[in-house]
Amino acid sequence: MATAIEEDVSALRRHRHPLLEDFLLQYPGCDEDVAQRAFLIYQDLTEVKNWWFTELAYSELFERPYVVGQQSRSEARQAVLPLGVEEKVSLSEIQQYFSNIYVDEEAITNITVAVNELDSTVVYYKLTSGLSPPDSPETVSQHKKEKDQRMSRKRKYLASCVRQFQQSTSKPT
Repeated sequence: MATAIEEDVSALRRHRHPLLEDFLLQYPGCDEDVAQRAFLIYQDLTEVKNWWFTELAYSELFERPYVVGQQSRSEARQAVLPLGVEEKVSLSEIQQYFSNIYVDEEAITNITVAVNELDSTVVYYKLTSGLSPPDSPETVSQHKKEKDQRMSRKRKYLASCVRQFQQSTSKPT
């Protein structure tokens, strides 16, 4: 007799997202749980982080899916490798990913590792092949200035909304 957990898992598999279903049909050797984890990352990048042109990809060599997309329209496409918190990865395995995962038919020089729990908590780590120099002081200063300008615009907008609301709710005497 099936347990309640097995029945829940069975029900979830019957109600899979069509994109995940198509992906599993296209790559029948892909483990369903690993594909589900990759799909959670795909959804997070697409719907929460608003990445552009995201797609699920599959590495036959590693027998695992990964996500390819752009953080913004002006940035290059990059690979995101979903890993579970329970998985252990060695430096040599990471180096193999750099050598054998391709984005737009080019070997990658950096990869974002998305470590996630099945409750959909995700932490992203960006890894580079070799040493990566830090941003220049000018770049850091520019990023800070842009962030401050965005916050200032948000504060002004919020203040104007509050004023409008106060004006609309105050009664003339």
